[in-house]
Amino acid sequence: MARSHRQVIDAARSGRALIRDKDGLALLMIPAEDVERTSEVAELALDLVRAAQSLLGDTSSSSAAGFGRLGWLSVLPVEARARFFAEMSEALLIAASGTTLRPVESLLGDWRATAESWADPEVRDRLLADEEEPLADVLL
Repeated sequence: MARSHRQVIDAARSGRALIRDKDGLALLMIPAEDVERTSEVAELALDLVRAAQSLLGDTSSSSAAGFGRLGWLSVLPVEARARFFAEMSEALLIAASGTTLRPVESLLGDWRATAESWADPEVRDRLLADEEEPLADVLL
């Protein structure tokens, strides 16, 4: 590597560089932002799986503890949860392909705000009211 360090660095900058030590151990050099994105996508994907298992299992589907870090999902109606899972799954697949995590973070923020609205009993009652009746004085 001492003689070809420039080539190794260039390969790592452009995606990845595989290095083998004298014992054959493979080492991979990649940009740190790629590792961070992959780690964050993996964590969020595991959170989604745990939350889905909570909904599909015998445990209480309304328990915030069953959703782990996504505990705020417990206040959403079933239809909204299904939309969240569909939207977040698609956003994570796109982010895993190498794009930025900003759309995922934005989507999480939007859904947390939605959950905050559903968590407020007064707003929840109005949201559950007859859909033909126009909403009045509801702050979302």
